Amino acid sequence: MRWLLLFVTGLALLLSSCGKPGSGERIAVVNWEKVLAEHPQRVRLQSLKDEYNLLLDRRREQEIIGKTQMSSLAKLHQLKQNSKQNYLSADFMTRMAEKQAAEQEQLKKLSNRFADEVDKELADEEKKLDGHYRLQIFNLRIKLDTIRMVPEERSRLEARLKTVQAARERDRMLLMQHKISLVNQRMEPHVAAMRKRLDGYALQLQEQMRADLKKSVEKDASVLQKAPGALKELLGTADQELDRRQQGIETLETSMKKDVESIITRLARERGYSVIFHKYRVNVSADDITGDVISGLKKREARSKTAEALSKKASGTDAVQAK
Repeated sequence: MRWLLLFVTGLALLLSSCGKPGSGERIAVVNWEKVLAEHPQRVRLQSLKDEYNLLLDRRREQEIIGKTQMSSLAKLHQLKQNSKQNYLSADFMTRMAEKQAAEQEQLKKLSNRFADEVDKELADEEKKLDGHYRLQIFNLRIKLDTIRMVPEERSRLEARLKTVQAARERDRMLLMQHKISLVNQRMEPHVAAMRKRLDGYALQLQEQMRADLKKSVEKDASVLQKAPGALKELLGTADQELDRRQQGIETLETSMKKDVESIITRLARERGYSVIFHKYRVNVSADDITGDVISGLKKREARSKTAEALSKKASGTDAVQAK
């Protein structure tokens, strides 16, 4: 008699070539879930699944931590660049102030030198101006101090003295303005040269600042660019391990199912069952062979362990004899 094993919507059938259910043939049923739950390898399978789930949880944690670290790294990078830029800006202002102070000191010395030169050049003119007004003011003060006069005459002389003094101060101011003008004319090319030097120095500092900032940005950007790749590589390693463990689980599950199917097939042949259901069917009278299948699995496992122990013992004996 030939037997055929089929799987249809969770239902395994062993069909003989000579009949259908209800034609007087023997029918059996197996609680498939219970049999697999009692399989000797069930503990090992559950251990593999627990290890897989633990590794999967760790992989998810690594992904979350990695993404969080990359986000923090990006924020730190931005903060660092802002701090670097602020530092460079402050350093630029400090160095420019120092340069300007040095240039101003040089201009001050040069201005004092030109002022001395102008004073010498206009000394005669200044002396002539003072002499012109000195005699007038002296004569008016002598008259006011020594001559007795009527109030109207004194008031007229005092007004005249004030007018002469004001004229002297005006001419002194004009002479001073002339001196300042001469000094400024001589200082103008030096001031222009100073501004040119300051502009060149500022440009040099700005170029250096941009170069330093660019170098810092590129260095941090390199780290940021490597971070996703490093995380991907780490997760890729974890995924490979997960795939390997999943294959191990599927291989063991397939082996367990084959063990059950083997025993069911043997019982069907030994007892003449033509149909074996994986689940109970309505209006079908069937023998429950669940316990027999579980017993067969345990016996098979015991024989396997005995054979393995004998094999190890034989291997140990051969090793001793070889020595």
